Amino acid sequence: MVTSRLYLSIRCLACAWVLGVLTSPSAVGSTRRNSAPEFNVIALAEANSIHRPFVNAAKIWLQKQAPENNFSVDYIENTDKIDDAFLSRFQLFIQLDYPPYGWTPKAIAAFTRYIEEGRGGWIGFHHATLLGEFDGYQMWPWFSQFMGGIRFKDYIPKFATATVVVEEHSHAVMANVPSSFVVDQEEWYTYDKTPRSNVHVLAHVDESTYSPNTPTKMGGDHPVIWTNEHMKARNVYIFMGHHPELFQNSAFTTIFHNSILWAANQ
Repeated sequence: MVTSRLYLSIRCLACAWVLGVLTSPSAVGSTRRNSAPEFNVIALAEANSIHRPFVNAAKIWLQKQAPENNFSVDYIENTDKIDDAFLSRFQLFIQLDYPPYGWTPKAIAAFTRYIEEGRGGWIGFHHATLLGEFDGYQMWPWFSQFMGGIRFKDYIPKFATATVVVEEHSHAVMANVPSSFVVDQEEWYTYDKTPRSNVHVLAHVDESTYSPNTPTKMGGDHPVIWTNEHMKARNVYIFMGHHPELFQNSAFTTIFHNSILWAANQ
């Protein structure tokens, strides 16, 4: 009788231990990570350029974000594969410092439909506004209009630290982002005009905070994060994206995280 009661007690303890393991946060998290992703991301990543360290840091950061937020992410380094069928597999397109030129005609047509018809969302970084005549390519007029009708004019080659000021606190991309934050050593671009009249500006850089000071300025109105609400696709352009240290900036990573979920309509 004693032996029988002892056996039952041991068995119950064993069952409780197994149940505890299976329902522990780590076990549940593992199950969630192994389930099918809720959405798929394709990142067009600039290869073999001065921005490669930023791209590599972004891949490491995205590798952690993907399982935590239940999405998959794949990478391409040119536009050869892009067509309607290829893009139909992805709910979000990240232009990871890849410039708006040198795309195949097939990719241009498919991407234009993807954005205009809202077939998926888009996030662009830094080099995505290098609009003009570069490397023997003409400017892509549609992409210029997508970015607010701008053309690249100049940049700060020796970099400057500056303060970014949030304008639209209520937008999902800016959730939990402080009213202003400092970005270290960025090569701030200037354009031939501000895109403000054609886009919804979420944040601008305060040019008076440039350190060291520089004559390369827009002249007071210098948007750096915006969305083009004339397109059906949810889209956000984030100017910052030159160096890997940005992933140590909590404001930047919060904006990137928010942008992924918002642009993918999650």
